[in-house]
Amino acid sequence: MKSVNLLVADPEDAARLRAVGSTPRPSFLRRRSLIQKRDHKFKAWIIRRIHILSWIGSYNRNKAISDLIAGITLGLTMIPQAIAYAALANAPSQYGLYSAFAGSFLYVIFGSIPQVSIGPTNLMALLTLQFTMDKPVEFVVILTFLCGIIEFAMGVLKLEFLVEFISVPVTNAFTTATSLIIIASQLKGIFGISYSAKGFAGYFIGFFERITDVKLGDSLLGLFCIVVLISLRFLNSVPISKDTRTGAFFKKFLWYISISRNAITVLITSIFAYNWIMQSNEDIPFKLSGSVEPGIPTFQLPPFNIDYNNQTLNFFEICAELGSGIVVIPLVAVLMNVAIAKSFTSGTMVDASQEMLTLGVVNIIGSCFKSMPACGAFTRSAVSHASGVQTPMAGLYTGTIVVLALSLLTPYFAYIPRATLAAVLICAVIFMIDVKLVLRFWRENRRDFYSWCGCLIACLVLGVEIGLLVGVALTCFHLLSMWARPKTTVKVAELDGIQYIRITPNAGLYFPGIDYLRERTNRATAAAEFHVPVVIDCSKFTGLDFTSAKGIGNIAADVNKHKQILVLQNLEPSLQKYVDTNYDIIFCNKDSKLQEILTQEGIRNGTIPLMQHIRASIDLGYKVNPLIRVDDSQCVRRDSNDDITESN
Repeated sequence: MKSVNLLVADPEDAARLRAVGSTPRPSFLRRRSLIQKRDHKFKAWIIRRIHILSWIGSYNRNKAISDLIAGITLGLTMIPQAIAYAALANAPSQYGLYSAFAGSFLYVIFGSIPQVSIGPTNLMALLTLQFTMDKPVEFVVILTFLCGIIEFAMGVLKLEFLVEFISVPVTNAFTTATSLIIIASQLKGIFGISYSAKGFAGYFIGFFERITDVKLGDSLLGLFCIVVLISLRFLNSVPISKDTRTGAFFKKFLWYISISRNAITVLITSIFAYNWIMQSNEDIPFKLSGSVEPGIPTFQLPPFNIDYNNQTLNFFEICAELGSGIVVIPLVAVLMNVAIAKSFTSGTMVDASQEMLTLGVVNIIGSCFKSMPACGAFTRSAVSHASGVQTPMAGLYTGTIVVLALSLLTPYFAYIPRATLAAVLICAVIFMIDVKLVLRFWRENRRDFYSWCGCLIACLVLGVEIGLLVGVALTCFHLLSMWARPKTTVKVAELDGIQYIRITPNAGLYFPGIDYLRERTNRATAAAEFHVPVVIDCSKFTGLDFTSAKGIGNIAADVNKHKQILVLQNLEPSLQKYVDTNYDIIFCNKDSKLQEILTQEGIRNGTIPLMQHIRASIDLGYKVNPLIRVDDSQCVRRDSNDDITESN
């Protein structure tokens, strides 16, 4: 037997291992192993949260070139979008650019999906407008900070499952309604009208009330920009063969022109406006964006006291003014970010909590640079993906371009026509309206179509924040209705000439559906004149709560009153203990002995074959016939006075 060093080994371990002839592992080695394991977990946690550490070690020249191309392309796309989205939120243009560079830089460090581009979006801008309209711009900054806090908390608490309650029909309806509201809100920019309104109906009413004030110059420029933007969008679809080197070059060139259409349109119209002002003494025939504050703002905490309506509001009063936007905007931002991440990962699992944490950090730190609420955008992510992005490092080049624009180009941003920005917004959202998906809802699932209609109408009439809640409520109501009225097959089944009523709930059984199951069982047994036993197929049951377990006992009591038995077939043994034992119930986990049980009950009760009209009254019209399998199973019977006994 090997010797044991009792000075370094745990005494109990030594005694145990001495008995089997082994030398125990010294205590300091076990402690070292625990420390190493703890350090390894901590290191893995750091790498998972500061995600740049997971890929920066393998970063090479090829990835850097691909990220550089994607970053520059994305920067040219983001700059005009950021200015337009700031205008949509009724905030100064530079606030959109602040969001663009803050989100781009921070996502390099914490982001996990290369294609995701964090920055201002049309959806965030519209929601920001809903909750900060007619309020000082400081409300936008504090809203960004609060959104970041909520998003970060959701990531820490791993609340990504909340997003899963927002179904595809609700998401599509919400996106469609948002697109329609943005289009309606930009009509005044296209036609050079000035008015203040809120909501889909308000924008249209305001437009038609001032339709006589339409400016010809803005109208012509706005419609021209829309035509150009749509034409450039489809420029990439020009049929050019890529088999030759020249053809491949032109195809790539057209693609770059197509994805840079916003920057090209803004650049051309701005040069036109600048030359008009410099060379003509006449007033310019369309409205311009106005001056943009140059430079990068200094880092400072968001304002927690705001002067509003001749009084100074503290932090809690600001939160009360922002209302439900503190919750709605972060929820929508997380929904969009996770959806984008899933769409570009090709089936790979997405760390949703990491995306929430990243989004929270972006908005918290972004608020210290006076940014708007930011999240990922489908259009920018698609551009980034098509540009061949390899890692989140592309955000470094995108952010650098935005910073250069803030430092060098802000004097020229004042010459961007408002009609051009309105056209950019309209063309960005008009293709988000997915009519084909709505038609699929109509053809394949009317319940989803009705949920889509309800959410769309609520968003347009009551506002997008209320409409989203209505959509979630409709989805939850759908789930509750499935639990309360589970699809249940009721049939007269035969096993070697012996008849019985077979009831098969096609979903799990919990308290909302137990009364429905009891009603269906009583109707079937009454139609059979209480001559045959009842078998409930419990194969779909994944759990039982107290109410459903007690309800099964009530079903057994109803059946027992007429001297019949209730057979619970395929109920998990772990769930059998929850069922009330005061009634005559047989548990049968397999089918081989079912015939014997039914035969015994038939002899005891003198069961006779059912007449045709009784069969027809039980058969409720389901076309699916039950499958009867015969195998070597065991059945157990639980009587009111006995424990579980084997029935042979």
